[in-house]
Amino acid sequence: MMKMKIKNHLSSVIFWAVLAVTLLLFAQKNYYAFIIALFGVYAIVATALDVLFGYTGQISLGHAGLFAIGSYVTALLSLKLSVPTAIALILGAVAATVVGALIAIPASKLVKHFLSLLMIAFGQIVYLIINSWSKVTGGSLGLMNIPKLNLFGFKFDSYIKIAILIWLVLALLLVVKVRIINSRVGSAFIALRENSVAAKGLGINIKKYKVMAFAISAFMTGLAGGLYTYVRGFISPETFNGTQSTLFMTMLLFGGICTVEGPVIGAVVLLLVKEVFQSLALYQGLVYALFMLIVLFFLPNGVVGIFKSMGGVVAKLKKKNKKEGQVNAEN
Repeated sequence: MMKMKIKNHLSSVIFWAVLAVTLLLFAQKNYYAFIIALFGVYAIVATALDVLFGYTGQISLGHAGLFAIGSYVTALLSLKLSVPTAIALILGAVAATVVGALIAIPASKLVKHFLSLLMIAFGQIVYLIINSWSKVTGGSLGLMNIPKLNLFGFKFDSYIKIAILIWLVLALLLVVKVRIINSRVGSAFIALRENSVAAKGLGINIKKYKVMAFAISAFMTGLAGGLYTYVRGFISPETFNGTQSTLFMTMLLFGGICTVEGPVIGAVVLLLVKEVFQSLALYQGLVYALFMLIVLFFLPNGVVGIFKSMGGVVAKLKKKNKKEGQVNAEN
């Protein structure tokens, strides 16, 4: 039953992905294509965070650090070492995966607020490194003139092209996510989230699956960071501060955890809010905090939870009407 529900949600997301690509083909302004490309990038990060937090219960408020690693490694390889952009993109994701797995080894012993504090510290350390190591990262000035992404001789030299690629990558990662959650690995993740002591009693290797969840989430986040690099063509430390980590978590909670479409919806809505209120950049932290409070008090299951509740009410009404119809027919 769970597999059927997840597949139905996946088909819905793929539909919206195809719709986004179709709209891009008719987009007349690069700005719209640019924003849709960012939707895809942020949706990938929110999806990655869902694997870690939603399904294993490991909270991370430092995913901006992994996002930065993927972005800077990709940029440095392609800009300063002339590594082919496609290879640089994969190596950036691999670098984030390695770092994520290394963090997960000590982090696997921590729970709840202790883990969140560790991840906050990690994100801050990465931010300080890229901000101060100016000889390599460009410091506060960042890295400019990053080459365009090139795959098998095809150059993604416009926002429309890169946006289409990003949404196709998002659709592929959603398929991978569904397969993972429907597998034995996904069952182990959920068991860890529900009760790690009981999971250990069932013979589940707690440390192994926690590290695995971190690695999977880090790979997706690093890949999103690399794609972000090619979308912008310029990166600077300010994109990867603590506020960004808060934004990622807010996107996930607002859309709905443990769902396929939730992270995508949350990413789109929150990024739209961010764009609309650009003039209030100094108060972004306050805006995200307000969204967090709205989720906690009014949307505990996110936006997707509202639709599920409405669907349940409609189903009950249909069932009730059907029973009443049967009773009337018998009379």
